[in-house]
Amino acid sequence: MDSSSADRAAPPPEPAHQEPLEQLHRAALRTMARARHRARVRVAESAPAAQPGHHTRRQTGDPFTYDGAETAPPSDVAVLPGLPSWLPAVLGVLRGSSTVLRPEYGPDGTAEDFTVVGANHFELSGVQRGSYDFLGKLLSETRPGVRASGMYDVYRAALEARGPVSSDTIDHVDVVNGVLQRARLRGTVTLLPDEHLLLTNWEPVGEARLSRRIQQRGRMGWAEWDLVTGRVRWSQGMRDLLGLQAPLPEGVEDTKDVAPTIASAREVEADVRTVAGLLDPEDLPGFARDMRTLLAGGQLPDREVTVVVGGERRLLRWVAHAQPEDAGVPESLLFAARNITDQEARLSRALGDAERARREAETERRVSETFRKALVPPLGRLSPWWIDVSAAYVPSESGVGGDWYKCRELPDGRVLLAVGDASGHGVSAASRALQQRSALAGLAYTDEDAAQLATALGEVVYHDYYGSLDTTATCVVGHLHPDARVFRWASAGHPPPILVRDGEPRLLEAAYGLMLGVLPDAPYETNHTQLRAGDLLLMYTDGVVERRGRDLDAGTELLLDAVRGCVRHSGSGPEVMDCVVNHVLGPEAEDDATILAVHVF
Repeated sequence: MDSSSADRAAPPPEPAHQEPLEQLHRAALRTMARARHRARVRVAESAPAAQPGHHTRRQTGDPFTYDGAETAPPSDVAVLPGLPSWLPAVLGVLRGSSTVLRPEYGPDGTAEDFTVVGANHFELSGVQRGSYDFLGKLLSETRPGVRASGMYDVYRAALEARGPVSSDTIDHVDVVNGVLQRARLRGTVTLLPDEHLLLTNWEPVGEARLSRRIQQRGRMGWAEWDLVTGRVRWSQGMRDLLGLQAPLPEGVEDTKDVAPTIASAREVEADVRTVAGLLDPEDLPGFARDMRTLLAGGQLPDREVTVVVGGERRLLRWVAHAQPEDAGVPESLLFAARNITDQEARLSRALGDAERARREAETERRVSETFRKALVPPLGRLSPWWIDVSAAYVPSESGVGGDWYKCRELPDGRVLLAVGDASGHGVSAASRALQQRSALAGLAYTDEDAAQLATALGEVVYHDYYGSLDTTATCVVGHLHPDARVFRWASAGHPPPILVRDGEPRLLEAAYGLMLGVLPDAPYETNHTQLRAGDLLLMYTDGVVERRGRDLDAGTELLLDAVRGCVRHSGSGPEVMDCVVNHVLGPEAEDDATILAVHVF
């Protein structure tokens, strides 16, 4: 790193962290010395041994020995006869799309077109071409896009200036072999005054800028530590990550030409200490250990370190490897890093949200379990010997819902039987169901009949303080009169009960009223069903028969079929109910489902 970066660096590490840094410093010096020695040996071994009395002759085809007669120009260069012997060599070493042009003047002395008299093998779009394709041809005939792009203006400017002219970035669009090609180019055009020819060289631009843009948006960067020369090359993105901003010279898009040189022990130490000064002290021992691994020729997977830049803590994920691989003595170390502070923050927030959701779900599960026990409690023994009441409840896929039932023997000897379903799902529906069940428990101690209980319960639902304007419910509520064995009941928008007699189930036909909560004082009618020995009365919620994508009548028919089959193969009411649950509901229902069964002896 340069001295200005070192001056701006954080204070040296505390003494407790000094030893890992000193070890890293010594390892770096040893590795650099070995890498330099190895490079010198390799260069010496590759040099040809000179024979006494003999001179080394240049290889045939060396571009700088071309004289137009004894040797051929490079295979990727084409020139017309009669041109200077050095032109093919120049065209062969230029990196861009290069041509030699002869101006063609009009009557007024203005250059109107240009004839290609020499070219290399690079197309303006960046693809390769045959270097002989354009020789002796006018640009306007072979590449009309050159004129449209503004290149002609650059060529004329070079003729007028009688010297080199550099262009701004131009947008070149042309057709090459029937394919539309486009490239953003920047070039230099030079007049060869003795020959009165133009030498052009166009190269694609934007790669360095694109790299910087990607690094900036991706919050990433790279660096290379050349252990042979001691030179460190930093990308601008890496400087941004570490807060090592250094102004670049005008026209320089990368730091390779202004990177600092680390050639002495003092400079190596300063560089290491500068980086170490940015690290969180807790990360320094691990960082020093990883660097020693790299200096020994090893590779590193992902690592994470925290750096402090301008008071801001940044979490960086970095990878590195030594080059050449498995060489024992590396000649360079390559690094790539990315700022993942925001990513980790988002991950931390997501984990926090997930943990909160888990705790909320656990709390809701416990609340749901409490509601479930309150809404569907175990049934007690009733005084009338001739009836047996049993119940089954299956929660929905999402947990508890709005189903509830009530079975209680009243002081006057009647048995209150009710099944209801509050609208909605989850804990909110369960809370409303518990409210409705509790309200019915209090209302049941009046002398009102089933229809009056339904009206009173509907008023409770209509004025539900914790509900909303669309809060509703359904229920079947009734009294079983032991002396007469009559079930007097009312329905508020609820599925009709099923009466099984002589093994055949049927829906009870009766008057059905509005759902609870639609009107504050909705009237209901009391229905009378005479029971006799052997009858089975089933009261249930809509979760037993409703399924997504299935007609309600079809679901009711399936329930009747299941009851018919279960009655034939089962004995008591609880056995029949268990059989129906297994056939109709399975382990979980789409909506919570409740069945209340009354078996008459």
